[in-house]
Amino acid sequence: MNKFYLPRLEEIVITDYGLYKCPLKITFNSKLNVIFGTNGTGKSTLLMLILFSIIGPYRGGIKTKTRNEQRKDNRPLYDEDFFINRVIQFEDMAQVTSKFYINGDKYEVTHSLNDCSLRKVIINDEEIKGKVVTYKTYESKYSKTREKGEHNAEELKGYLIYEYQERIKESTDLPGGVNTLINMLLDVMFFDEGRKFTFWSADLQETIIGKYIVDKDFYEEYCEKKLETKALESKYKKASETANFMTKFLQKEKRETDSRYNDENELRIKLVKLDNDIQYNTGELNKRQQEYQRKNERILQLLQEIEKIKEKIQELDEIWYKNLFPSQYTKFYTKFSKKMIENVCPMCGQKHSFNIKTEDCIFCQSKLEIEEKPDLVKVDIERRNQQMVLASKNKELEGLRKELAKLKQQISLTKQDIEQKISEKNQIEVSLNPINSALEQNDAKRLEKARQDRDEALLAYNTSKEEENVMKKEVEAKLVNNFRDFSNIFCRYAKSFFGGNHVVKLSLPFITDESIDETMIRFSLDGKERTESFMLSESQRIFTDLAFRFAILTSFHEQSFFMCETPDSTLDLLHETNAVNTFKEYINMGNMLILTANARKSNLVSELYNSYDEKDKNVIDLTELSKLALEERISFYDYVGGKL
Repeated sequence: MNKFYLPRLEEIVITDYGLYKCPLKITFNSKLNVIFGTNGTGKSTLLMLILFSIIGPYRGGIKTKTRNEQRKDNRPLYDEDFFINRVIQFEDMAQVTSKFYINGDKYEVTHSLNDCSLRKVIINDEEIKGKVVTYKTYESKYSKTREKGEHNAEELKGYLIYEYQERIKESTDLPGGVNTLINMLLDVMFFDEGRKFTFWSADLQETIIGKYIVDKDFYEEYCEKKLETKALESKYKKASETANFMTKFLQKEKRETDSRYNDENELRIKLVKLDNDIQYNTGELNKRQQEYQRKNERILQLLQEIEKIKEKIQELDEIWYKNLFPSQYTKFYTKFSKKMIENVCPMCGQKHSFNIKTEDCIFCQSKLEIEEKPDLVKVDIERRNQQMVLASKNKELEGLRKELAKLKQQISLTKQDIEQKISEKNQIEVSLNPINSALEQNDAKRLEKARQDRDEALLAYNTSKEEENVMKKEVEAKLVNNFRDFSNIFCRYAKSFFGGNHVVKLSLPFITDESIDETMIRFSLDGKERTESFMLSESQRIFTDLAFRFAILTSFHEQSFFMCETPDSTLDLLHETNAVNTFKEYINMGNMLILTANARKSNLVSELYNSYDEKDKNVIDLTELSKLALEERISFYDYVGGKL
């Protein structure tokens, strides 16, 4: 598979910025780095400063459009006062300088925190020359129309930002250059507290995975072909609208008023009726589509509720059996009962109905001698109540799915009826006005030219679409051929979290129906496909996404870094040790990890920190370095020692 290069952090220096005790110099360890502090001490801001110091104030969401055979990029930015608004007092000379390596090239980059401008770039000890402007000014020039994917270099050359981004493109060798680097840093290498998932985003999967696994030049050619096809489709639609408008306009101007009047009158009555029918059916279609959406949303909600109820029932079962049997039985129960509750045989995996009763042993169905402890009675009552709720919700879910299938059929039939009536209406309009013989000569030529343009545009669009489909098949074939290695790396990371007793799998179920918005890659856990993030618990979702990100970084890049905000905030104690294993797996592959940690007890951060020697870890203690830290300091070493 292709190998590309990403920044390898070495150092960051912050000066004259009111949030920290400046100058603040941080030298990163090549393995583990922990940013420690209480709320409000600037942990998140420090991570943002790291990103900003490399790529500038880009906030992702880059959109590329092609219109009139010309291409335009929109690269959204943070406001120029983004960092100013994060402090009470601000110095005009505030800036951040980062030092990093990309494929052996040494970068030293300085950005202003006053207006978010790029101030200075030194590469391999040589200062790069260029005009200093704000990113906002530069982007207004960059976003101007460019042809065939090439920037208007003559206008952009000479700007420091342009020269810097061109050198970044050369060093990384990333397909798409700095735009891809922006996507990588914001969508793959940084997992913030907002928990934006990369794995379940179809656009991100295609952007990040497709261009890496497939040959770089070919994938960029494929992307250009898709943009070209979209532009030609737009051109055809416009030409078609022009031809249709001209036809209707000239028909209206040249109506025959002779002996065809009676026939025309009947057709016009029919035309009115068709218009009314189309209007009515369109209204019905909208209602059914809205109802379909409402019911579908309810189904998604029910699936989430059912998952939570199942988890609750399992928790109650574990409490029940834990009080009745020795620990070794609880271990067996935990392993087998979950599958049995889901009507799946834990031995062979076949569908089978089990009648699990709390008063019976799940193995021999013997009645249990239950001591009527008040707590167990409550547990049993609560479990039965939860089962009743579960049955009710499953019944509702089944009913909604039947209603949804019926609605889908009704929507399809209504669409067909509308299309049929529109077609009939168009035929009547044409028959009412045979204009070819009645048009004046100039008007006839104009109409013929419009129709010719429409037909030529349609031919060009169809040709481009066919070429795109051929290239798409090649892309899919290349993905299949190179996917195995990536999948193995993903599964390695995923199993470190889920545990070896779970079966994890990635697959490539290519969807040919373009109306269905599906992800390129599918994830299965224990034989069950998890097509939506809510089909996993919160901890499972987070570490499935992290496994995906780590697989990307490990598969396609050399010595990357990864930043994660408070990874322990949503983890239960059961998963913390496994999470430590996942992070260690990533670090031990030669990568750098940067974590933030709040001043509260965390087995994850403590265990991870204590598993490395002093030379392999680093603490950035914002209880010391932040101006907003509490006067009474909280010791990081008490934190990792479990004394908090």
